[in-house]
Amino acid sequence: MRIAWIGPLGDGGGVPSMGALLMESVLRQPGVSVEYFGSVRKEQLPGSLPQCENLTVTTDQSGWQWGKWYSRTPMLSFLSGSVARARAYNRLATRLIERHRAEPFDCVFQFSWAELFKLGRHLDELPPLVVYPCVHTAGELRWHRRESRYARQSEKFLMHYAVRLFLTYRAWRQRGEYRKPAMVLGMSRRFNEIAAEDYGLDPAAMGVLYHPIALPQESQEPQERAAKSVARQSRPIKLLYVSRISVRKGLEQIVELSRRLDDLHGQVQLDVIGSRTQWSDYTGHLKELNPRIARHVGWVDHIDMAAIYASADALVLPSMYEPGGLVVGEALARGACVVASDEVGSAEPVAADVCRKFPAGDVDAFEKSVRDLIDDIRTRGPELREHAADEARRHFAPEKIALELIEHLRCAAVARAPGQALETARAAELDLVVVR
Repeated sequence: MRIAWIGPLGDGGGVPSMGALLMESVLRQPGVSVEYFGSVRKEQLPGSLPQCENLTVTTDQSGWQWGKWYSRTPMLSFLSGSVARARAYNRLATRLIERHRAEPFDCVFQFSWAELFKLGRHLDELPPLVVYPCVHTAGELRWHRRESRYARQSEKFLMHYAVRLFLTYRAWRQRGEYRKPAMVLGMSRRFNEIAAEDYGLDPAAMGVLYHPIALPQESQEPQERAAKSVARQSRPIKLLYVSRISVRKGLEQIVELSRRLDDLHGQVQLDVIGSRTQWSDYTGHLKELNPRIARHVGWVDHIDMAAIYASADALVLPSMYEPGGLVVGEALARGACVVASDEVGSAEPVAADVCRKFPAGDVDAFEKSVRDLIDDIRTRGPELREHAADEARRHFAPEKIALELIEHLRCAAVARAPGQALETARAAELDLVVVR
């Protein structure tokens, strides 16, 4: 199978790192070749990608840089960066169309975003297109509106409403863009439900692909693991909140939780890890945290997060809208349990013993879930840590996710018409399981 792949790749954490991990895993499967259309040369790609013989790279850079007049303020950076990425995408789309004419692809895979720009005007010339967006703007817009009063206590008026205008335009545009591909892959069942409702999509043209995570290599001897377990029992229970400090991430509930857990001062520590984004800034609310329970650690490099997860007992994620949630798998893989709202997509398949779920926005249920988990960690922490790591391997192993993606792409390659991919695959009796 010959795949044209377009979308961000990187090694600094987040979605670009997930994209690189996914591509590496796909390229390890037999009979697959990828031509990547992106902003970096092959030798600059992360991990083992530069050594992959079945990978070719076509490059076009946006030219956008920090430290210029157009990137001196958050608003200018946000707007100019969006324009620069769109223009670079269109140039890559031209190259992709030319390469398909010269040596046809079996399918086109667009990772991370839904807008097709120039590709959308040439679908009749291209093989089936599959998009794997990591967010949909109507969801962002909904919560930007609902949290406006809270946001404006921390954000500048002009920036807040400029972002609102941009999100409104992008949500309107996405309503048409989401209907064009042969298949839309959502990061969770919840993502697909909301996107289908917001954009009027046909569920028959949608599938689910949970995100892969880099699994740690087990290198500790049993004695070392036992020593660490004893050390954990002698220190406070460590909770993590790892997130953007911005809209729809549930920061208000984290602040409230830190106050409600005041009776556990000295027994529980909540570390808030993350920073603002270019377009949403809730950092002004961090001063409301209860310092007896919580502290803001700030931004932490991705390379250092593995050790932080490994030293923690649990991750708390009260997001109001979270189609994916990479941090869930990352925390589980290092043995940390999770408390997540029922809007966190990546929490869907995880066993309830190590991933406690509560109704989004219900602070009482959030507090109870956290307290119950703290009690369980105290009595059977080692057992829960082992189960958490097992769940990460079971649901987010890169090889598993790569095989599922390849089957989705083969499914789309069979169906030439948008909206018929899954039904055509069933008729062709492909071995594909789609979780609805």
